[in-house]
Amino acid sequence: MSTYNRRQSHKQRVNPEIRTIIRNSEPANMQAKKHYQRAHANREKKILFFGAVFATIFAIQLLISQVKLHTANVTLTASQDRLTAVQKTNSDLKSSRKRLDDPTYLQQILRDKYGYTKQGEIIYNLPSDNN
Repeated sequence: MSTYNRRQSHKQRVNPEIRTIIRNSEPANMQAKKHYQRAHANREKKILFFGAVFATIFAIQLLISQVKLHTANVTLTASQDRLTAVQKTNSDLKSSRKRLDDPTYLQQILRDKYGYTKQGEIIYNLPSDNN
């Protein structure tokens, strides 16, 4: 006896009324299957749509934070440059102040800038080479 016959030997014949009911229910089953497939497809579309919306919101937030970070870095760089310039000016002014404490330097400034002379000195004005 073959394998097929052994498997089929214990089967019972289906009642004709039940067979009719099964055949008549097949279109309803197909309709239910199509409905399930449409519902599944709609659910997939909704999930993908909301996922895309979430990803877009996340990308926009990331872009905004990157722009803010770039702006902060530019501001920081400008502030550091300004600080360096102010520190240089400060050190120049401090060294100039220290030189003003020196009487020899003060005499030189008074003579060059303001035309002061010592008693008994004669000043000669020579023509400049600019003409």
